[in-house]
Amino acid sequence: MKVDESVLNQILDVLDYQGTDVHLLGGYFNNVYEISSEVPIIVKIFSRGIHREEEILSEIEWTQFLHENGVHVTVPIILSGSSYIHNLTDDLFFVAYEKVKGAHIDINGKDWNEKLFKQWGHGMGTMHSLSKLYKGKYRRPEWNEHKIYRMRMDSFKDKIKEKWEQCLADIQSISKSKESYGIIHGDLNHHNFIYDKGDITYIDFGDSEFHWFAYDIAIAVYHASQTIKDRAGRDRFASIFFNSFIEGYVMGNSVNDILEHVDFFVNFRHLYSFVYHHQFLQKDQLNKQQLKYLSVLQ
Repeated sequence: MKVDESVLNQILDVLDYQGTDVHLLGGYFNNVYEISSEVPIIVKIFSRGIHREEEILSEIEWTQFLHENGVHVTVPIILSGSSYIHNLTDDLFFVAYEKVKGAHIDINGKDWNEKLFKQWGHGMGTMHSLSKLYKGKYRRPEWNEHKIYRMRMDSFKDKIKEKWEQCLADIQSISKSKESYGIIHGDLNHHNFIYDKGDITYIDFGDSEFHWFAYDIAIAVYHASQTIKDRAGRDRFASIFFNSFIEGYVMGNSVNDILEHVDFFVNFRHLYSFVYHHQFLQKDQLNKQQLKYLSVLQ
Protein backbone atom coordinates (compact mmCIF):
# COMPACT_ATOMS: atom_id res chain seq x y z
CA MET A 1 0.00 0.00 0.00
CA LYS A 2 1.37 3.41 -0.96
CA VAL A 3 0.25 6.22 1.33
CA ASP A 4 0.31 9.77 -0.01
CA GLU A 5 1.99 12.47 2.09
CA SER A 6 -1.26 14.42 2.21
CA VAL A 7 -2.88 11.45 3.98
CA LEU A 8 -0.12 11.40 6.60
CA ASN A 9 -0.57 15.15 7.10
CA GLN A 10 -4.28 14.58 7.60
CA ILE A 11 -3.51 12.03 10.32
CA LEU A 12 -1.23 14.53 12.05
CA ASP A 13 -4.05 17.07 11.99
CA VAL A 14 -6.47 14.59 13.54
CA LEU A 15 -3.96 13.80 16.28
CA ASP A 16 -3.21 17.51 16.71
CA TYR A 17 0.50 16.86 16.28
CA GLN A 18 2.68 19.67 14.95
CA GLY A 19 5.90 17.76 14.31
CA THR A 20 7.05 16.10 11.12
CA ASP A 21 8.69 12.93 12.45
CA VAL A 22 6.52 10.29 10.82
CA HIS A 23 8.20 7.15 9.57
CA LEU A 24 7.11 3.84 8.13
CA LEU A 25 7.55 0.84 10.41
CA GLY A 26 6.32 -1.69 7.88
CA GLY A 27 3.48 -4.13 8.34
CA TYR A 28 2.49 -6.71 5.76
CA PHE A 29 0.92 -4.03 3.56
CA ASN A 30 3.43 -1.29 4.49
CA ASN A 31 0.61 0.42 6.36
CA VAL A 32 2.07 0.86 9.87
CA TYR A 33 3.63 4.21 10.84
CA GLU A 34 5.17 5.61 14.00
CA ILE A 35 4.59 9.23 15.00
CA SER A 36 7.23 10.41 17.43
CA SER A 37 6.00 12.61 20.26
CA GLU A 38 6.21 12.76 24.04
CA VAL A 39 4.01 9.66 23.94
CA PRO A 40 4.87 7.91 20.64
CA ILE A 41 1.87 6.75 18.62
CA ILE A 42 1.55 3.84 16.21
CA VAL A 43 -0.90 4.31 13.35
CA LYS A 44 -2.32 1.55 11.17
CA ILE A 45 -3.82 2.68 7.89
CA PHE A 46 -6.36 0.43 6.22
CA SER A 47 -7.80 0.31 2.71
CA ARG A 48 -11.44 -0.65 2.35
CA GLY A 49 -10.39 -2.62 -0.71
CA ILE A 50 -8.59 -5.00 1.67
CA HIS A 51 -10.24 -4.57 5.07
CA ARG A 52 -13.80 -3.86 6.17
CA GLU A 53 -14.45 -1.61 9.17
CA GLU A 54 -16.47 -4.35 10.87
CA GLU A 55 -13.48 -6.68 10.52
CA ILE A 56 -11.22 -4.17 12.31
CA LEU A 57 -13.82 -3.52 15.02
CA SER A 58 -14.03 -7.28 15.58
CA GLU A 59 -10.25 -7.45 16.04
CA ILE A 60 -10.37 -4.52 18.47
CA GLU A 61 -13.21 -6.08 20.47
CA TRP A 62 -11.31 -9.37 20.81
CA THR A 63 -8.09 -7.68 21.94
CA GLN A 64 -10.00 -5.56 24.45
CA PHE A 65 -11.47 -8.73 25.92
CA LEU A 66 -7.98 -10.21 26.26
CA HIS A 67 -6.73 -6.98 27.84
CA GLU A 68 -9.60 -6.93 30.34
CA ASN A 69 -8.69 -10.49 31.33
CA GLY A 70 -5.04 -9.80 32.04
CA VAL A 71 -3.32 -10.55 28.72
CA HIS A 72 -0.78 -7.88 27.73
CA VAL A 73 -1.95 -6.71 24.30
CA THR A 74 -2.07 -3.39 22.47
CA VAL A 75 -5.41 -1.59 22.63
CA PRO A 76 -6.38 1.40 20.46
CA ILE A 77 -7.00 5.04 21.31
CA ILE A 78 -10.44 6.63 20.93
CA LEU A 79 -9.80 9.63 18.69
CA SER A 80 -13.18 11.35 18.45
CA GLY A 81 -16.57 10.67 19.95
CA SER A 82 -16.71 6.97 20.77
CA SER A 83 -15.07 5.52 17.69
CA TYR A 84 -11.68 3.83 17.34
CA ILE A 85 -11.84 4.28 13.57
CA HIS A 86 -11.19 7.57 11.82
CA ASN A 87 -12.02 8.03 8.15
CA LEU A 88 -9.42 9.65 5.89
CA THR A 89 -10.76 9.24 2.36
CA ASP A 90 -13.48 7.20 0.70
CA ASP A 91 -10.99 4.33 0.61
CA LEU A 92 -8.76 4.83 3.67
CA PHE A 93 -9.27 4.85 7.44
CA PHE A 94 -6.89 4.47 10.39
CA VAL A 95 -6.61 3.26 13.98
CA ALA A 96 -4.10 4.69 16.48
CA TYR A 97 -2.31 3.01 19.40
CA GLU A 98 0.07 4.25 22.07
CA LYS A 99 3.47 2.71 21.37
CA VAL A 100 4.31 -0.18 23.68
CA LYS A 101 7.55 0.03 25.64
CA GLY A 102 10.21 -2.41 24.56
CA ALA A 103 11.35 -3.88 21.27
CA HIS A 104 11.08 -6.99 19.12
CA ILE A 105 13.05 -9.86 20.60
CA ASP A 106 16.63 -10.27 19.38
CA ILE A 107 16.98 -13.89 18.27
CA ASN A 108 20.74 -13.59 18.77
CA GLY A 109 20.45 -12.02 22.22
CA LYS A 110 20.56 -13.47 25.73
CA ASP A 111 16.78 -13.22 26.21
CA TRP A 112 16.06 -15.65 23.34
CA ASN A 113 15.94 -18.67 25.65
CA GLU A 114 13.76 -21.35 27.26
CA LYS A 115 12.37 -18.90 29.81
CA LEU A 116 11.05 -16.68 27.01
CA PHE A 117 9.64 -19.66 25.09
CA LYS A 118 7.77 -20.81 28.21
CA GLN A 119 6.38 -17.29 28.77
CA TRP A 120 5.36 -17.05 25.12
CA GLY A 121 3.56 -20.39 25.38
CA HIS A 122 1.80 -19.33 28.58
CA GLY A 123 0.45 -16.26 26.80
CA MET A 124 -0.89 -18.30 23.90
CA GLY A 125 -2.44 -20.88 26.20
CA THR A 126 -4.20 -18.14 28.14
CA MET A 127 -5.59 -16.63 24.93
CA HIS A 128 -6.93 -20.02 23.81
CA SER A 129 -8.55 -20.60 27.20
CA LEU A 130 -10.19 -17.16 27.11
CA SER A 131 -11.53 -17.77 23.61
CA LYS A 132 -13.81 -20.43 25.11
CA LEU A 133 -15.50 -17.70 27.17
CA TYR A 134 -15.64 -14.98 24.53
CA LYS A 135 -18.97 -13.73 23.15
CA GLY A 136 -18.31 -10.66 21.02
CA LYS A 137 -20.70 -8.38 19.18
CA TYR A 138 -18.60 -8.61 16.02
CA ARG A 139 -17.79 -12.10 14.77
CA ARG A 140 -14.28 -13.32 14.03
CA PRO A 141 -13.96 -15.26 10.76
CA GLU A 142 -13.73 -19.02 10.42
CA TRP A 143 -10.40 -20.34 9.10
CA ASN A 144 -11.78 -21.37 5.70
CA GLU A 145 -13.20 -17.91 4.97
CA HIS A 146 -9.72 -16.66 4.09
CA LYS A 147 -9.32 -15.79 0.43
CA ILE A 148 -6.46 -18.26 0.04
CA TYR A 149 -8.94 -21.13 0.22
CA ARG A 150 -11.06 -19.72 -2.61
CA MET A 151 -8.28 -19.11 -5.11
CA ARG A 152 -7.41 -21.10 -8.21
CA MET A 153 -4.20 -23.13 -8.12
CA ASP A 154 -3.54 -23.03 -11.87
CA SER A 155 -0.26 -21.14 -11.46
CA PHE A 156 1.28 -23.87 -9.29
CA LYS A 157 2.95 -27.11 -10.31
CA ASP A 158 0.80 -30.24 -10.08
CA LYS A 159 2.81 -31.53 -7.11
CA ILE A 160 2.09 -28.39 -5.07
CA LYS A 161 -1.55 -28.34 -6.14
CA GLU A 162 -2.07 -31.97 -5.15
CA LYS A 163 -0.33 -31.51 -1.81
CA TRP A 164 -2.43 -28.40 -1.08
CA GLU A 165 -5.70 -30.15 -1.89
CA GLN A 166 -4.75 -33.16 0.24
CA CYS A 167 -3.86 -30.93 3.20
CA LEU A 168 -7.20 -29.15 3.00
CA ALA A 169 -9.01 -32.49 2.90
CA ASP A 170 -7.03 -33.64 5.95
CA ILE A 171 -7.87 -30.44 7.83
CA GLN A 172 -11.57 -30.85 7.10
CA SER A 173 -11.41 -34.30 8.67
CA ILE A 174 -10.05 -33.06 12.03
CA SER A 175 -12.79 -32.99 14.63
CA LYS A 176 -13.74 -29.76 16.37
CA SER A 177 -14.32 -29.48 20.08
CA LYS A 178 -14.32 -26.69 22.62
CA GLU A 179 -10.99 -28.03 23.85
CA SER A 180 -9.32 -28.00 20.43
CA TYR A 181 -10.98 -25.27 18.36
CA GLY A 182 -11.54 -21.57 19.00
CA ILE A 183 -10.11 -18.11 18.32
CA ILE A 184 -6.37 -18.19 17.66
CA HIS A 185 -3.92 -15.34 17.14
CA GLY A 186 -3.10 -16.72 13.70
CA ASP A 187 0.44 -15.36 13.40
CA LEU A 188 2.05 -15.38 16.84
CA ASN A 189 5.63 -15.63 15.65
CA HIS A 190 8.54 -13.79 17.30
CA HIS A 191 7.87 -10.65 15.24
CA ASN A 192 4.43 -10.23 16.80
CA PHE A 193 5.25 -9.50 20.40
CA ILE A 194 7.20 -6.74 22.10
CA TYR A 195 9.65 -7.65 24.86
CA ASP A 196 10.58 -5.31 27.71
CA LYS A 197 12.61 -6.39 30.71
CA GLY A 198 10.86 -9.72 31.10
CA ASP A 199 7.40 -8.59 29.98
CA ILE A 200 5.75 -9.63 26.71
CA THR A 201 3.07 -7.58 24.95
CA TYR A 202 1.32 -9.35 22.10
CA ILE A 203 0.53 -7.36 18.96
CA ASP A 204 -1.02 -7.63 15.49
CA PHE A 205 -4.22 -9.65 15.84
CA GLY A 206 -5.35 -9.04 12.26
CA ASP A 207 -5.11 -12.76 11.45
CA SER A 208 -7.04 -13.93 14.49
CA GLU A 209 -9.77 -16.35 13.48
CA PHE A 210 -11.53 -19.55 14.51
CA HIS A 211 -9.09 -22.36 13.91
CA TRP A 212 -7.59 -25.35 15.67
CA PHE A 213 -5.42 -24.37 18.63
CA ALA A 214 -2.80 -26.78 17.33
CA TYR A 215 -2.29 -24.54 14.31
CA ASP A 216 -1.43 -21.53 16.50
CA ILE A 217 1.15 -23.63 18.35
CA ALA A 218 2.52 -24.91 15.03
CA ILE A 219 2.95 -21.34 13.74
CA ALA A 220 5.12 -20.44 16.74
CA VAL A 221 7.16 -23.64 16.41
CA TYR A 222 7.61 -23.30 12.67
CA HIS A 223 8.69 -19.65 12.58
CA ALA A 224 10.94 -19.92 15.64
CA SER A 225 12.65 -22.96 14.09
CA GLN A 226 13.18 -21.10 10.81
CA THR A 227 15.66 -18.84 12.65
CA ILE A 228 18.09 -21.80 12.56
CA LYS A 229 19.57 -22.30 9.10
CA ASP A 230 21.09 -25.78 9.19
CA ARG A 231 18.65 -28.72 9.30
CA ALA A 232 20.28 -30.66 12.15
CA GLY A 233 20.51 -27.56 14.33
CA ARG A 234 16.93 -26.64 13.45
CA ASP A 235 15.62 -30.03 14.57
CA ARG A 236 17.47 -29.77 17.89
CA PHE A 237 16.21 -26.23 18.44
CA ALA A 238 12.62 -27.19 17.53
CA SER A 239 12.63 -29.88 20.23
CA ILE A 240 13.96 -27.47 22.89
CA PHE A 241 11.55 -24.75 21.82
CA PHE A 242 8.52 -27.04 21.73
CA ASN A 243 9.14 -28.52 25.18
CA SER A 244 9.59 -25.10 26.79
CA PHE A 245 6.67 -23.58 24.89
CA ILE A 246 4.27 -26.37 25.87
CA GLU A 247 5.46 -26.21 29.49
CA GLY A 248 4.18 -22.64 29.49
CA TYR A 249 1.11 -23.36 27.37
CA VAL A 250 -0.35 -25.89 29.83
CA MET A 251 -0.24 -23.18 32.52
CA GLY A 252 -2.94 -21.40 30.52
CA ASN A 253 -4.83 -24.12 28.66
CA SER A 254 -5.28 -27.89 28.47
CA VAL A 255 -3.51 -29.70 25.63
CA ASN A 256 -6.18 -32.41 25.35
CA ASP A 257 -7.01 -33.11 21.67
CA ILE A 258 -4.35 -30.59 20.59
CA LEU A 259 -0.80 -31.96 20.58
CA GLU A 260 -1.51 -34.85 18.21
CA HIS A 261 -2.13 -32.38 15.36
CA VAL A 262 0.82 -30.02 15.85
CA ASP A 263 3.25 -31.85 13.55
CA PHE A 264 0.69 -31.90 10.74
CA PHE A 265 0.07 -28.17 11.11
CA VAL A 266 3.81 -27.38 11.17
CA ASN A 267 4.11 -29.01 7.74
CA PHE A 268 0.96 -27.27 6.57
CA ARG A 269 2.31 -23.89 7.71
CA HIS A 270 5.34 -24.32 5.45
CA LEU A 271 3.11 -25.09 2.47
CA TYR A 272 0.69 -22.29 3.38
CA SER A 273 3.52 -19.74 3.53
CA PHE A 274 4.83 -20.85 0.15
CA VAL A 275 1.39 -20.64 -1.48
CA TYR A 276 0.47 -17.33 0.17
CA HIS A 277 3.65 -15.50 -0.77
CA HIS A 278 3.59 -16.68 -4.36
CA GLN A 279 -0.10 -16.01 -4.86
CA PHE A 280 -0.65 -12.65 -3.18
CA LEU A 281 2.64 -10.77 -3.21
CA GLN A 282 4.37 -9.07 -6.11
CA LYS A 283 8.11 -9.66 -5.83
CA ASP A 284 9.03 -6.17 -7.02
CA GLN A 285 7.13 -4.74 -4.02
CA LEU A 286 8.66 -6.95 -1.32
CA ASN A 287 11.05 -5.63 1.29
CA LYS A 288 14.38 -7.36 2.08
CA GLN A 289 12.94 -9.35 4.98
CA GLN A 290 10.07 -10.67 2.85
CA LEU A 291 12.41 -11.59 -0.02
CA LYS A 292 14.72 -13.40 2.39
CA TYR A 293 11.81 -15.32 3.86
CA LEU A 294 10.50 -16.24 0.42
CA SER A 295 13.91 -17.64 -0.57
CA VAL A 296 13.79 -19.99 2.44
CA LEU A 297 10.49 -21.42 1.22
CA GLN A 298 11.83 -22.48 -2.18
